[in-house]
Amino acid sequence: MEKHENKGTPYELAQILREYGHQYNKRNRTCTHQQKTMKAITDCRTYALGGHTASCNHCGFKKHAYNSSRNKHCPKCQFIKQEQWVDKLQGHLLPVRHFHLVFTLPDTLHHIFYINQRYCYNSLFSAAWQAVQKAAANPRFLGAKTGAVALLPGHRH
Repeated sequence: MEKHENKGTPYELAQILREYGHQYNKRNRTCTHQQKTMKAITDCRTYALGGHTASCNHCGFKKHAYNSSRNKHCPKCQFIKQEQWVDKLQGHLLPVRHFHLVFTLPDTLHHIFYINQRYCYNSLFSAAWQAVQKAAANPRFLGAKTGAVALLPGHRH
């Protein structure tokens, strides 16, 4: 499987949230958890969370670094964990041809899903799995029994 390097972007989520988060919160109803997450992302690796100094015992070189938020939704904190998770998952894949499928929701359902997460996501996963099984079992399509790994981005445990 081909590895894709993160080429980066001139924009950071923290920068966008600092600039537009207040406007977003004025126009949209965000819950306390979402507000805390936004604050953790904007404060990550800034003076707001304090810092620490690492120094070399031999040459005396010192380097100051700001503390991270360690929030599971923070892209700065989770990049390495995400890469490790992907590598671990790829290590468990069978050496067979496979497909990457993405099931999405219309934005009109986002609020309902947010309010009823357990029920709605269980229903989504069940419907997606049934669709994959039915399509794959069709002899005119693939004619095979399938397996799957399913996840919600940002909800890995």
